[in-house]
Amino acid sequence: MKHACWALGAMLVMTACAAPSTLSPMAIRLAPGSARHVTTRGGLRTGPRLTVPLQEPESFEGNDKPFSSPQWAVAYDFDVMVPVDGPTTQLHLGFQGELGCGADTDISCPVPVPGYGLSMGLSHHLRWGRWSLAPAFILRGATDFGLGSEGGPGSMLGVEGSLSLGVDLGGATVGVVPFFGVHRLIVSERTVSATYTGLALAGHFAMEDGSFLELTAGAGHVKVRGVEGWWAPIFGLRGGP
Repeated sequence: MKHACWALGAMLVMTACAAPSTLSPMAIRLAPGSARHVTTRGGLRTGPRLTVPLQEPESFEGNDKPFSSPQWAVAYDFDVMVPVDGPTTQLHLGFQGELGCGADTDISCPVPVPGYGLSMGLSHHLRWGRWSLAPAFILRGATDFGLGSEGGPGSMLGVEGSLSLGVDLGGATVGVVPFFGVHRLIVSERTVSATYTGLALAGHFAMEDGSFLELTAGAGHVKVRGVEGWWAPIFGLRGGP
């Protein structure tokens, strides 16, 4: 009976596979972070699936329905910031996992299913009084291992630059984060170039117990070679101890 349950669970996850979404901006840094300890963040964020117009053109709605699945998705997003040079320069290591929620995959929700993604990069935080600036450079990769039934199969390699501009209001820091990413999509037996450019409004809220909450909202514009560009809404909710 135990083996049957494991087999059923594995089958549900396999049938719920989805192409990876593109979560941007990758390195939001309104607060300086710790000079001695690793800072962890985790939560939910949204982004476009860049492979959808190539793999499922019949499901692609473009700007007519920007919130429609599978071209827009929700994913788990976790990252750690490791001090490299005190609180100023930090190493970012990130992981994402698609939410098993979609038109035909609600049975696996909220299990994280393939695609999965990894990211790594650096950010540098500068501060002048209440004002701060933090440029960041991130490498990313994501794949559904050729199993994606929602918007795939597909894989992605890319690089993103961003700039977090913030103002400290005392207990909360708010700001804007423009970003620009260049990606290489691997779909079936071909590769296609894509760019994702946008702006997110962000807020970092410190709690009395030392934890924090991070909120983001904005939009990004996707350009895939051979496809009319479209806008993708950006929302995020993350927190950390």
